[in-house]
Amino acid sequence: MKKALTVFAAVSAIAALSSCCHDFESETIAVSGKFPLAEGRTDTLEVNISAEFPVSGLSREAEMKISAAVAGALFGEEYMSMDPGAAAEAYKNDLIDEYRSENLPMTEIPELESSTLSWASHIQGNFTYSDEKILSYTASRYTYSGGAHGMTAESAYNFDRTTGDPVSEEDFFNDGYIGEMTGLLTAHLPEALETPADTSMLFLKTIEPNGNFSIGSDGITYIYNQYEIAPYSMGIIRISIPWEELEDLLRQNP
Repeated sequence: MKKALTVFAAVSAIAALSSCCHDFESETIAVSGKFPLAEGRTDTLEVNISAEFPVSGLSREAEMKISAAVAGALFGEEYMSMDPGAAAEAYKNDLIDEYRSENLPMTEIPELESSTLSWASHIQGNFTYSDEKILSYTASRYTYSGGAHGMTAESAYNFDRTTGDPVSEEDFFNDGYIGEMTGLLTAHLPEALETPADTSMLFLKTIEPNGNFSIGSDGITYIYNQYEIAPYSMGIIRISIPWEELEDLLRQNP
């Protein structure tokens, strides 16, 4: 069976992360293609993967820990022990197998013969911030496997540059931070919305920290995915809080 597009397996580009990267460099793994469900049908699985992994500027132990965590976040725990390029390629191949095994039997059902059985998987992972202590990484996944619409999920991860260990809310903020952080998130919510009046559509009136936060040069940003605090139509909501409002909450200086 011919592939609709050539797969670019483990195409790499070395680039410095940012001006504040402290000699940290990353490698981008790219895999993409369209794969037909069956000969003579127009249904396809579309795969687009673009994922950064660390390659220099860290200890070997930290690099391995962060690479494994990134692979797990993007592809799943079963890919964490693989080389990044091999993990992306294996994920693509496993997804093709899943797509065909689930959908090929449906082509034999007369009522579904003319149905569209296309899927899509778009995965992007990028380092978004680095300083002498912390690396921040954001993983975004769009999945469509039939139905009215696909789903997009965005998750942020923060790592200790020295050890490669994850940095959680409890590591980053002082004890008892939840109440004050809830107040800050709720206060900054309107400015995070395209139309501030849309606060009336939210599922919640007060916004608590959910552990899904990224660190940046201007402050921190909490990410709330579709259906988490609002209807699907409002998309992903990102609430940013500047450093000057967080001084009393920080366990460590950013």
